[in-house]
Amino acid sequence: MPVERFALELRELHRDAGKPKQQLLAAAMHCSHATVSAILNGHRFPSWFQTEAFVRACRGDVDAWRYKWTETDREINADLPVPGAGDVPATSRPAVRHLTGREFYLTLAAEVRRTEHRILTTYIRTTPPHYFAGFTDQETGRAANEYFNAILSWAALSESHSVRRLVCLPNAEMLDWGQEVRRHTQKIPGYEVRVLDWQINTDPVNIAIFDDTSVFLAFDAGASPRMGGFRIDDQEFARGAIGYFSRLWSSGIRLADHLASLSG
Repeated sequence: MPVERFALELRELHRDAGKPKQQLLAAAMHCSHATVSAILNGHRFPSWFQTEAFVRACRGDVDAWRYKWTETDREINADLPVPGAGDVPATSRPAVRHLTGREFYLTLAAEVRRTEHRILTTYIRTTPPHYFAGFTDQETGRAANEYFNAILSWAALSESHSVRRLVCLPNAEMLDWGQEVRRHTQKIPGYEVRVLDWQINTDPVNIAIFDDTSVFLAFDAGASPRMGGFRIDDQEFARGAIGYFSRLWSSGIRLADHLASLSG
């Protein structure tokens, strides 16, 4: 089995590195001691983010392990059914899929529930989510609400779940929403929010990355039939998207600190 084989190789790397303590590995991987144990015992396949942190902590060859991880991930996913794919072979499924309206948000919510380790996402908009959902049909609005609620529920399920969300708060309505986000997330250890100083009075393309593999790009064309975006399942694209998100993240300010600076 690919997961067990990958775990065996990780254990060999761990042994060759002098068996660093699992507490140290957990800190480097931003996960729990139990998650490290599950990965090393072949009960859980790590994300690339976790694998890279583990390899660096054990002084391994990151490029070589990137190849191993990618090949194992492909082998694992080759036999997984894709909703709506029917009998289409995995190798012929499109890496880019266009989604609109209700389908877009339902697919996002389903991806949240499938995610095992971390979610990187942005909400860089000039209006709160209830505005965005409010000018479309009721089914799409409900699906959008389901997606936002699914992330909160998922983050609260396990201490090994990690959410990083980037937002902007350019006006009073968004600031009220930011305070609401703070209230809902402050007791969830793995849910981090940072604020960007977004100066442009328009919404950019927003992004969501699940387990460092599936990437969603969200577009707001201003009309409900055209709301939606793209799902992209491509490792190289995901790698670039993670780098882009990381650069934005490094320039953000913690939501709690931003709100404190305004009230002070």
